[in-house]
Amino acid sequence: MKNRTFSALLLLAAPLALFSGCKKDTDTPPPTGVGSVNFTVQNVASPATIVGVQTPQPLVLNSTVAATATGETFTVSTFEYYLSNIKFTKSDGTTYAAPDTYFLVNQATPASLKFTVPNVPAGDYTGVTFLVGVDAQKTGLTDPATFTGDLNQANNMYWTWNSGHIFLKMEGMLTSVTPNKGLTCHIGGYTDPYNAIVTAAPTFGSSKLTVQTSKTPTIALKANVSQLFNGPNPVTLSTFTGAHMPGTQSVQIARNYAAGMFTVDQISVN
Repeated sequence: MKNRTFSALLLLAAPLALFSGCKKDTDTPPPTGVGSVNFTVQNVASPATIVGVQTPQPLVLNSTVAATATGETFTVSTFEYYLSNIKFTKSDGTTYAAPDTYFLVNQATPASLKFTVPNVPAGDYTGVTFLVGVDAQKTGLTDPATFTGDLNQANNMYWTWNSGHIFLKMEGMLTSVTPNKGLTCHIGGYTDPYNAIVTAAPTFGSSKLTVQTSKTPTIALKANVSQLFNGPNPVTLSTFTGAHMPGTQSVQIARNYAAGMFTVDQISVN
């Protein structure tokens, strides 16, 4: 009787052992190596209230009529800004900070509306953050004569008198007043109390970013110029005198665009 019971137990255990062994063989190993991540940026603007038109429209310099949340309207002739210190976050909370990532996005230069971050560790990521501007160590504590590429002073995004980069430049015309008046936002400053370095953290929603050695994903960003004047510090453009240097106005506008200017439109794989 004991022998029959023991034999029956062996028969039951064998399939379980086989199943367990097969499961181990099919477990997916964690990804290894590094890959690249492409970024594209589409600058957009919230339109004036038009029946049936609720979503932001592509920004066309000197043409698109943008609107604030209160209905004031403006056009844009210049729109450029720095994105830097790009950081990717995995589902377990660990992060990868990509070194030496400084990109100048300029609506007047189509080639600047796309860039690539190389050597990102393979894996699944659920978020991305970046500075809108340039970190204090780079912009304020580095010899400006050594700046190359997008940080070069020749790009006219540097205050020599203040020894620091202009983080965001927007120029245009306020069209909801008569006569129209000029609109200028030159945002910068890296020391308190006028530190305008801010972090944007557009969410992925239900999507995820998978970095592989064999395929390159693309994060498509949208940047809404109207958000400079909306958000936690709404700006009344009819009384706005412009932002031309570090100060309270620059900090408030920087906090506005950090809060809502950038969104992730989609994540795709090439």
